[in-house]
Amino acid sequence: MDNKVLKNIENDNENEINVNVDQKTLNSFINEWSTCDVFNVDENNGKTQYFDDNEKKKEKKSSEITQNTLNFSQNEINTHWQDNTFLDKMFSQFDSYDEKKNVLECSTQVIPTSKNCSEETYVTEGINSVHLLKNKQQDVKFLKRYSVNYSNIIPNKICCLDNELKEQNININTSLNNNTFYGLSNKIKELFLKIRGINTLYQWQHDCLNLDAIKNRKNLIYALPTSGGKTLVAEILMLQELTCNKKNAIFILPFVAIVQEKIQAMTPFALELGFLVEEYAATKGTFPPKKRRKKNSIYICTIEKALGLINSLIEEKRLHEIGIIVVDELHLLGENGGRGATLEVLLTKVLYVNDNIHIIGMSATIGNLEEIATFLNADLYTGNFRPIEIKEYVKCDENIWLVDLKTEELLTDVKKINYRYSKDAAIIDPDRIAGLVMDIIPEHSCLIFCSSRKNCENVALLLTKVLPKSLQDYKSDKKQNLLNALKNEEGLCPILSKTINFGVVYHHSGLTSEERRLLEDAFKIGTLCVICCTSTLATGINLPARRVILRSPYIGNQFLNLSRYKQMVGRAGRAGMGNIGESILICKNNELQKITELLKSKMDDSLSTLHIDKDRGINNLILSAILFSMATTRYELHKIVKRTLLNIQQKRLNVNIKQIVDETITEFLKSGVIKIKEKERNVNISKPNISVIFPSQDISSCPTTIETKKKRIIKLTNNSKLELCSLGRAAMKGCIDMECAYTLYQDLKKAQEHLILLDYLHLLYLVTPYNIISQIKPIGFIYYDMIIKLSETQMKTARLLGINEVNISKIRDGLMPKLFHT
Repeated sequence: MDNKVLKNIENDNENEINVNVDQKTLNSFINEWSTCDVFNVDENNGKTQYFDDNEKKKEKKSSEITQNTLNFSQNEINTHWQDNTFLDKMFSQFDSYDEKKNVLECSTQVIPTSKNCSEETYVTEGINSVHLLKNKQQDVKFLKRYSVNYSNIIPNKICCLDNELKEQNININTSLNNNTFYGLSNKIKELFLKIRGINTLYQWQHDCLNLDAIKNRKNLIYALPTSGGKTLVAEILMLQELTCNKKNAIFILPFVAIVQEKIQAMTPFALELGFLVEEYAATKGTFPPKKRRKKNSIYICTIEKALGLINSLIEEKRLHEIGIIVVDELHLLGENGGRGATLEVLLTKVLYVNDNIHIIGMSATIGNLEEIATFLNADLYTGNFRPIEIKEYVKCDENIWLVDLKTEELLTDVKKINYRYSKDAAIIDPDRIAGLVMDIIPEHSCLIFCSSRKNCENVALLLTKVLPKSLQDYKSDKKQNLLNALKNEEGLCPILSKTINFGVVYHHSGLTSEERRLLEDAFKIGTLCVICCTSTLATGINLPARRVILRSPYIGNQFLNLSRYKQMVGRAGRAGMGNIGESILICKNNELQKITELLKSKMDDSLSTLHIDKDRGINNLILSAILFSMATTRYELHKIVKRTLLNIQQKRLNVNIKQIVDETITEFLKSGVIKIKEKERNVNISKPNISVIFPSQDISSCPTTIETKKKRIIKLTNNSKLELCSLGRAAMKGCIDMECAYTLYQDLKKAQEHLILLDYLHLLYLVTPYNIISQIKPIGFIYYDMIIKLSETQMKTARLLGINEVNISKIRDGLMPKLFHT
């Protein structure tokens, strides 16, 4: 756009531009263009909208062009320009800059059309433009006669424009599905073919994308078996949001490795379509995200990082920038350890704010879909489609049964397997794992799920002792290249140095990120053919195999549940990698009955964990709601907690959510985490609902108090405004729970007063995460010996932290003393 023209527009916003067109000329133009998509006639008021095109200046190598709408009546066109705020509002809709065509697009009103999104008809006001139709520039010229006419600025014009945009953006989804690739341009269809090799969609994917929930932007949960193609539907919906609705998308995945894999998968689309892919996992990601004017972003996040991202957008009042949130593995709502509560808090906040964000959830293993759908106010879509047939087997000793859920016996077609083992090999491998592996390798791949990290390494070593030596010659050059690459990292693990020659490796959280990447890539291209892994790989990266072997029906010391079993079995067979998959569960004779019960059981329900671990999830929800001014009174806090999954399941879980909230508020007031705002202290409009009693020595300045000799009482009403104190604010900003914040604060205070720098022990203690400490259970006599061997300076650090001779003696004798910071 010519800068001079833009400047005149900004400075002369009071002027009216009058363009007189006689009726004959106007009718002639309408007849000529009646078959095109570039105009719209309103029969009620006789106004016609069409486009004006300014001649391109040939002497310029490139020109920036934007589009416009002129509202014509029979005698004149009136265009009212707002101030710079309106221009900023308009130009904030800019999506991308196409350097090849030098077209800068501005979207302030979208006319629904049967063309795809790359051929949109955009409309703006008062700027000469070129309309791109079918990749050709159609010039429409008019003579303009300007006259000065001062008019009032319409104060509500921007608001009306926004409302019209929301309505017409919704129409994109409904009107474009007929002749385009589900509302997307044919270019995107070609990209799926070029990048993914996808030419057509499965019938269930087509049906799902045409659901009323999609057309009307209602939340949706769809549940199908693993490898059914769920992710592709989510990607299409996110591309719709990015390219058509010009809003950002959030894709929530359970693990860092999956985030990194999805980053790689979406990057080619981003390069071709002009949007950004941003990683929010581990140490990556900024809060709040950088605000971009020309391009939209897809944020691919872990659960924890997604919560931080949502919090930062709420705090900056930018949540409206998000158009869609996709949650993979939605069943993790019921996971213990804090992750389920984190995901529930995240979704509760989005639902409570209700900023027209489309929530999509997908999973293969949820038993209580109706409850989850009620929580998300979502429609349900379910199916049993799998592109590849999986045959499930159970092996016990030399017998192997086919699992057939349609029969009463369940385990049918028993067969005996007889692999030729030497006596020594039979002793080393009593379950004949190597024989099961040799059935398919090296031509096909195999995953062996083990109960623990150590068991993964042991099974990998076991296979090298039983598998034929000739396997070392298969792709030996590529195996050597892999060994060299691993050596160039942080040194090569001695176990991997032995197993890789056989095409066998282990895979668990003990590997570095670079080691994982190298091993996964080698497995995908066939250099490696066997991975011994923990169950986390079942919901991890996409490493499908022809055969999946479950080494044991246990994960750690817990017996398998149906959800975990289906996740692991679902790794067998993938579309494009053969027409069949197999799974074999190895068990003992005394476990057969439990295996039968497992296979007959229903899918596990996802139950809320907000109330578990001393109400940690509810505590974080309440504090963050106060911090971000989402809910600052007792009434509002009860209201936001009612949006949780826990509220729906409180009878089932035997909890009283109203009581929990009131008790939490009371404890936070007592401990000084929250307080009532200063201006509220002497205001008593309504009757108090809660009385909080403080010991006199613990009193800080509090509102509406009754003092006695031994106690002080706070009267809290439903409308008393609450705010966070310094410790609570710091905890929420640091994304840590209050229990951890208390401990960290005490440790830092102690270090501030008595930091010991004679060695590194005190510093090492301060940087060690508390969750790692909680996983360690010391063995009494070993712990005692290690403490006794500490140097005198190290013992000073130990005593400072409450570890003295009396305590370690109790630990040695099997007692666990409660340590205090002194």
